[in-house]
Amino acid sequence: MDPNDSTNLQFIESPRYPSKYPHNSDCQWNLSTTAGSKISMVFDSINIQWSSKCNVDYLFVGKIAKYTKVYLCGARLPNNFSLVSKKNEMVLKFHSDASVTKAGFRAVLVAA
Repeated sequence: MDPNDSTNLQFIESPRYPSKYPHNSDCQWNLSTTAGSKISMVFDSINIQWSSKCNVDYLFVGKIAKYTKVYLCGARLPNNFSLVSKKNEMVLKFHSDASVTKAGFRAVLVAA
């Protein structure tokens, strides 16, 4: 991602979004931008099977400021929830098991 051209904006979504994601999915995205820039992530939508520890179906977001990493699941996030990379990299991992499937997620990533 380059904050100075058209690649500064990316959309990431779970497989088959907005239809239900498939069982037993594992996806990983390794995002980077130019040195000195950061990546901001804002969710358009999230609906991932909820579990108390987000360890059944989840979206993992790593290399982020404030939390270092988070596991997200469920259908609600706090208002104005966003994540910002610690440096110029961010890692996303989506996992689903063999049971319940939902619509998944869609997020916007911006390099700035």
